[in-house]
Amino acid sequence: MELRFKEADRWLRQAENDLKASEWNQQGGFYSSACFLAQQSAAKALRSFLFLESEDAREARSVADLLDRAMTYEEEFRKFVGSSTSLDIYYKTARFPDALPGGIPAEVISNKDSRDAIKQASDILSVVEKKRKDYLPDTL
Repeated sequence: MELRFKEADRWLRQAENDLKASEWNQQGGFYSSACFLAQQSAAKALRSFLFLESEDAREARSVADLLDRAMTYEEEFRKFVGSSTSLDIYYKTARFPDALPGGIPAEVISNKDSRDAIKQASDILSVVEKKRKDYLPDTL
């Protein structure tokens, strides 16, 4: 099996794990951590898709940038532009106290924020999983 397929599978499995961890944190009331992990899940899922297209996107951190790159191969990703690109806000603001004036992420980021972030990441992951079936067998 081609290396790109194996690499895509690895990134997708980690994206799925990050989404589960995000949901676990959300249920436990750790909303800022849930938002960060949702951003990570979406970014890793998009990297997985790009590996399927023979593009190495390991250096990319932005969901918005990854969506732009993914849309060159698959128009369906366009529906996430706008809503899911807000996940990038959580890359730093969900982790660092100096990213938010006058507060810390654990006190500012809300339950609703984490629910929205998880939904956005889950939607992206679902599209990537669907696209994966066009490229890969169910198991490697």
